[in-house]
Amino acid sequence: MLDEAERLIERDGATDESAFSLKETSRRYLPDTLNAYLNVPPSQRDAVADALLVDQLHLLERATAQRLAALAEAGRSNLAANGAFLAERFGPEQALPEIPPTGMPVPYGPPRALVARLFADLQAPGRSDPAQLLELAGRRFAAVFPNLTTVRRGLFGGPPKSVALDVPRGADVLRYVLEADRAGVAASCTKVVRGVALRSERIDVGEWMRALLEDMSAYVERDRAARELLTAFLTG
Repeated sequence: MLDEAERLIERDGATDESAFSLKETSRRYLPDTLNAYLNVPPSQRDAVADALLVDQLHLLERATAQRLAALAEAGRSNLAANGAFLAERFGPEQALPEIPPTGMPVPYGPPRALVARLFADLQAPGRSDPAQLLELAGRRFAAVFPNLTTVRRGLFGGPPKSVALDVPRGADVLRYVLEADRAGVAASCTKVVRGVALRSERIDVGEWMRALLEDMSAYVERDRAARELLTAFLTG
């Protein structure tokens, strides 16, 4: 919702209370809430601390939804006014002739469903061999998202040592990395702000897959070119 608000505010130049509150939520309220929780020593983050964090996030979520709806109201009004103008200018749709068919459209699916299909093989039962997982992930991501993917191999080639996927998220980037280690495969996620990589967080491979699925789905929904590449890859 904050990403949507940022695009609306940037496009329309909104300066009202809703726009100000949404910008402050992204810049200050949400980071401050998360930092307040992270400032509690890990050994002391009990159920009470968790409940306080969740309650505060719910409050921010509801407030964000309310202000985003107010911000979008002008867009809905403009859309309705544009429809009235077109109807007045061209007459009712039923009175206009049908257009001849021009070929089959590209069969787009819901973005999340498309990305889930891409991930299906990576999460298949028995996909436990580290080298196989890295090889398949590198090949898949490089084919569909070449501008976002970096595959690092040894000095003389060979199997991948790491696969990194930089997922745009607003003005920042989330860098998802799979890399070979002594235990098999390690997964991490790093937030990159203005080209500067902040603290990297190691997470379970399954959790890494789930988080990447969500963020890539949001990216594919925003980016038509990425959706076309993904659709072509899956249908081809």
